[in-house]
Amino acid sequence: MYFKDIYSAGRPLGSNPMAYHYLERLEGAIKQHESWRLNECLNLIASENHSSQEVRSMLVTDLGNRYSSADKFYRGTKYMDEVQALAEELARKVFNARFADVRPLSGQVADLGVCLSLLKKGEKILSVSPKNGGYPGISHLGLGKLVELRNIYFPFDDDAFNIRPKETKKLIASEKPHLIVFGSSFMPFPHPVREISNSAAGAICVYDGAHVLGLIAGGEFQDPLREGCSLLIGSTHKSFPGPQGGLVLSNNEEVFRKVSSQLHPAIVDNIHWNRVAALALTLMELMQFGKAYAQAVIKNSGALGKSLADYGVRVKGGSSGYSRSHQVFLDYEPKKCEFYAKRMEEANIIIDNMGRLGVSEVTRLGMGTGEMEQIGELISLVILGKKPPDVVQKRVKSLVKDFREPKYILRAVQSVRV
Repeated sequence: MYFKDIYSAGRPLGSNPMAYHYLERLEGAIKQHESWRLNECLNLIASENHSSQEVRSMLVTDLGNRYSSADKFYRGTKYMDEVQALAEELARKVFNARFADVRPLSGQVADLGVCLSLLKKGEKILSVSPKNGGYPGISHLGLGKLVELRNIYFPFDDDAFNIRPKETKKLIASEKPHLIVFGSSFMPFPHPVREISNSAAGAICVYDGAHVLGLIAGGEFQDPLREGCSLLIGSTHKSFPGPQGGLVLSNNEEVFRKVSSQLHPAIVDNIHWNRVAALALTLMELMQFGKAYAQAVIKNSGALGKSLADYGVRVKGGSSGYSRSHQVFLDYEPKKCEFYAKRMEEANIIIDNMGRLGVSEVTRLGMGTGEMEQIGELISLVILGKKPPDVVQKRVKSLVKDFREPKYILRAVQSVRV
């Protein structure tokens, strides 16, 4: 039931006719968005996913109206405390971690907590440069400038799409960074965490798994907490198929406490407990199906890369199998990638302007390598100009009509009234 239906069922908006005008605009935009994006589009945005209806139902519970705080300033929170305890217990189990904090409202908030807790003004942070696909939020463009840090960047191999370990070791020895952050917004392959962390020279190593957290949860990408990182942080809505939010995990109590103790009240006030409940259910899904889901994602990304290349589309990482994550990258200059992205949108194929394709959502919706072969063909028709977008759009709609319900979910909770 949409808003207008609710109000027409006996909840009048009053005598102001503008209220109905705005309500119709709002309802119309939501309906059109859901009809188009969910039923007619092929979504290949690497930073998005499709959470289950069961997970989304948690977001509309009364938890979303409530406050809590670590010092118990607010009363009436005993059941909310249980939701938090359950979510953090599940997170520890899924990631085989001793400590977990589910309070960050996003991966960026987790990044902020790490930088503010572990770094002082003028100290050095080593990460992947934005020009190599690194996350701008912790670079000289983001928190580096805001917190007045000294940003230095990993030597990077553009052909291998990865960090250069030998050159990085030399850089660490000469620059002596205080914090080393692995992970990237553009991350088709695991980073050489173990090799570099063994030569960290006293630096704290952190892994920003914003994009690959769901694959790490499934045990199919890499294992940062056992490869030398003191912290694993990330977003819970990219390859991790949950609500938008963040997560902090660790096996190092000292480093974890430094970050966790500063989250409230300095960085996060209200925690959005409905989000935490939705996160808990997503973690249950991953406990049951995480490995199979992660394996399918990685298999699909490799298959999509190969299909694109076979149809004549330029794709990065071919010598390494195109991808070991959920991401596949077109190999064109930025302006061309943006042009192709606009053309694909006309065909109802949704990607970002940098030519990054993600298979997490289509995998969650049940697509396999056969569909990846079809997707490669459809994209090639647009990029190579073999068919006009409106013709490709018809085939896209035909393909997606049978893939609308997420897989790898716990159906048993359907009987729960929320």
